[in-house]
Amino acid sequence: MSEPPVRVVITGMGVMTPLGDSPSELWQRLLAGESALREWPDLAADGYRCTRACRIESFTAEPLRRGRSLALAAARQSLGHAGLPLPPARTGVYIGSTLGESEAFERTPSDDAINLADYMAPSFTDGVRAHFGLTGPQQSLATACAAGNYAVGTAFAALRSGQVPVALAGGVEPFSRLSMVGFSRARAMASDACRPFDVRRNGMILGEGAAMFVLERADDALQRGIEPLAEVVSLGLSCDAFHPTAPQPQGTGMRAAMQAALTIAGITPAQIDWVNAHGTGTRASDAAEAKALHELFSAGLPPVSGSKGALGHALGAASAIELALCVQGLLTQTVPPTPGHEQPEIEGGIACTPEPRPSRLRWVMNNAFAFGGLNSALLLRAWEG
Repeated sequence: MSEPPVRVVITGMGVMTPLGDSPSELWQRLLAGESALREWPDLAADGYRCTRACRIESFTAEPLRRGRSLALAAARQSLGHAGLPLPPARTGVYIGSTLGESEAFERTPSDDAINLADYMAPSFTDGVRAHFGLTGPQQSLATACAAGNYAVGTAFAALRSGQVPVALAGGVEPFSRLSMVGFSRARAMASDACRPFDVRRNGMILGEGAAMFVLERADDALQRGIEPLAEVVSLGLSCDAFHPTAPQPQGTGMRAAMQAALTIAGITPAQIDWVNAHGTGTRASDAAEAKALHELFSAGLPPVSGSKGALGHALGAASAIELALCVQGLLTQTVPPTPGHEQPEIEGGIACTPEPRPSRLRWVMNNAFAFGGLNSALLLRAWEG
């Protein structure tokens, strides 16, 4: 008779976001209907077409190391939350990002002293390991907007295999003018606001931030006297290989990733109590995700929410920040509202949560989809002992 799979749990989390620098502050401000979206005079002064974004106003750091500083701030929070201010030396570090330190890329054309190799995504894992004196494995996941899910899934696998005693995992993305210009030229930026799954949606809004998690084997956490926050159960992945930037229009790859997560977990769609959608507010991505959700949950959709209308799209950090919201939702048994969403499309639309909804929540699916058809769905379960 085979042994039951090793249970992996989240025991600590920390965030740095435009709506708060702790999970509880972020959660309360989101439930209260606040949004970080505003005009930025520096973007207007520099002549950018898009001057509205969600940025962290209260955080200062050396510009070339802003991302690393955000990662360290979130990591310290998460370790303190987990009761591990000094983590074991063999702790593994797994961090996702789209670009790394974008400021370095933006300065390079006029500053040949910058060595870009020192500022790519691995600079975040290098910085966290050095700061805490860690010698365990590390991995940098540059899987664009799905990077946070990938990082947590990689940590989950390392813990299950016994490769590490503890893992630090998450996503980091400092605000990127380079990304903003690219999305703007691709006509993917919203003219005023991000409206996930809304009939009036016309694009995304850029954000920034970091979220880090402490993951452990459940038995180890309980032996330390720590009550887990949530259990990580499975990560479903797929790749469309359809187009460099556009999703497969029918959402087949998105659905495949969600189904893979369910199959690995051994549950059915009917058992999902809440879907935290990718919900970028772009015409193509939301339409494909809506089709995928309707096909997977053909018997009836569970509550669906999205937070990018209030937080912007933090690219490689987005799914990690949203994972923190998923954990908060499980802890408080509440589905959060969907800022920017007011009117779903009549045909095949998704009616997202308009306000906080107290619910019985056991299973939540965190969706994250990226350019190149990189699709991910991470399944969490409320901790039940």
